[in-house]
Amino acid sequence: MIKKVRAVIIKNGKILLMGRVKAKREYFVFPGGGVKENEKLKLALIRELKEEFNIDIKIEKLLFKIKNRDCLEFYFLVKNFKGNPKISGEEKERMSKNNQYFPAWLNLKKAIELSNLYPEKAKRKVEMLIKND
Repeated sequence: MIKKVRAVIIKNGKILLMGRVKAKREYFVFPGGGVKENEKLKLALIRELKEEFNIDIKIEKLLFKIKNRDCLEFYFLVKNFKGNPKISGEEKERMSKNNQYFPAWLNLKKAIELSNLYPEKAKRKVEMLIKND
């Protein structure tokens, strides 16, 4: 099964998401990506966030894991990072008029109410964590 890592980046009551506009549809996802063969999960997330947003993160802890389609996704809490999030790496190279990426700082409580934040299962788990916090 394919493994992926995702970051739940929270700072000052806001969450950092990857905004997407693809085929005229706008939506949001938790930043992260694939784990390479024999790569440790935390190191994969550190690499992915450096590639996607050009930031250096400090991982707090594993929050949860979910099965999403044919992938096993691991979600980690990140509260501290260095750098100013901006699109870089493969995402920047793949951008076109019909395929956009952008960092989006959203109010945490409003973000979990979005109908276009995916995957839904992860959104619900983050919502439960907020309510129990």
